[in-house]
Amino acid sequence: MRPFRVWSIAVALSCGFTSATWGAPGFELEPCHIPGFEQEVLCGTHTVFEDRAAATGRQLEINFAVIPAVDETAEADPLVVLPGGPGQAGMDMGPLVELVLSSVNESRDIVLVDQRGMGSSHPLECEMPDEDGLMALTTEALHQETKEVLVNCLAALDADVTLYTQDLANQDMHEILIGLGYEQANFYGVSWGTRTAQLYAHQFPEQVRTMVLDGSLPLRNQAPLHAGADGERALRQIFRDCAADAVCQQAFPRLEQDYQEVIDKLGEDGLSITLPDPLTGEPATFLLTSSRFGDALRGILYSADVSRVLPLIIHRANQGDFRALVGVSSTMASSNADSMTIGASLTIFCSEELARMDAADVARQKTSGLIGHGLLENFEVACSVWPKAPIPAIYQQSVTSKAPTLILSGELDPITPPRWGDATAESLPVSLHLIAPATGHNVGPRGCASDLIAQVIEQGNLDGLDGSCLEELTRPSFFADTNGPGRVASDD
Repeated sequence: MRPFRVWSIAVALSCGFTSATWGAPGFELEPCHIPGFEQEVLCGTHTVFEDRAAATGRQLEINFAVIPAVDETAEADPLVVLPGGPGQAGMDMGPLVELVLSSVNESRDIVLVDQRGMGSSHPLECEMPDEDGLMALTTEALHQETKEVLVNCLAALDADVTLYTQDLANQDMHEILIGLGYEQANFYGVSWGTRTAQLYAHQFPEQVRTMVLDGSLPLRNQAPLHAGADGERALRQIFRDCAADAVCQQAFPRLEQDYQEVIDKLGEDGLSITLPDPLTGEPATFLLTSSRFGDALRGILYSADVSRVLPLIIHRANQGDFRALVGVSSTMASSNADSMTIGASLTIFCSEELARMDAADVARQKTSGLIGHGLLENFEVACSVWPKAPIPAIYQQSVTSKAPTLILSGELDPITPPRWGDATAESLPVSLHLIAPATGHNVGPRGCASDLIAQVIEQGNLDGLDGSCLEELTRPSFFADTNGPGRVASDD
């Protein structure tokens, strides 16, 4: 059972594809397929030193894919898609390309890179124990088990994990783009990918034509320091929206009280619960604490479509029925886990985020919050054993860019809400921040967002960009029961 993730990325030419890539020196591109993308693409490898400064020792093969533009007269500047995480494999972004960026791909190549330590590029993978056993442990025992697993992982890895920070990965990526013959590129970053884009634009300003930052993470947000506060904001919005919805209000008239009562019943000691595994059907036992409950809800809040079941989940949980919670959170966790590389995530989080946190700020975040601070605590435990690089020098600089930048924020986002889009805009003088109503994490697939993204990239500026079409977005109807969205019961 996975109720709550502990760590809660030559034939083409014959088909008529043409691009600036094909005459590029330095790389031999071969036809290949990437996950979740039907068409054949082109793949290549760039060999770099793990220790870029020393330029000796272990070498890494950085793998990448180019999805050629459909038009024969392709534009010279591609779109580089930067995934989230950190730790997500870039070459796993095929489904996002088809869903959000197909119109961009008509006239531009799309470049996907498995950054160092991620995906197929010398991945810093750790073999984790079975989740069923982990989630049956107390919090203290789970933390101890986590540390032991990571220590064993470090001993098995053929890598100096301190050399896998984002600034070094950006240098690898820059060499790939130059080697492919692209003098400039456009960048679409999602979640952590927005941080990647901001750092890259500061490191290589002349290379960046435009940026789209979807779910922005500015440098002042040391993730996941504010995850508790941002998650609470999204959860309280659920309470307000349910109270304003006739069906939801009738079905769950005391939703916030239900939530608080569940938290009080669970406490930090938790309740031992045995349920059928929603993926296998086998009985599984796990310990559900208030912190784990909050972490599970935060994960569900990422999607406005999925969070429509939250009132039902909370209400049923207060009645002692956790089947809906386990079923939904297990499905979400299993769908997101495969493309993430834990070691790469930890190197970046530990060296670039937790290392910059102020102890007083951490203590303050831990003493408040409706949804808990389990995510922050998990990373603190992991980073207590994971080696840290010195804080990259770029974090001491005033990171900025003059590239035209579209910033997209979901109104309901529990991890990168609009306040962080506002903060990002402060360091980007040529930017426009649009907030998508009734939207969680990742605006691109919603409504007209893909058209706005394509417009910015096509014209290379923000002129005439009208985000009013996003106002048509509405929150999906809440589930009144397991049959789905309902109607207000009549007195007849």
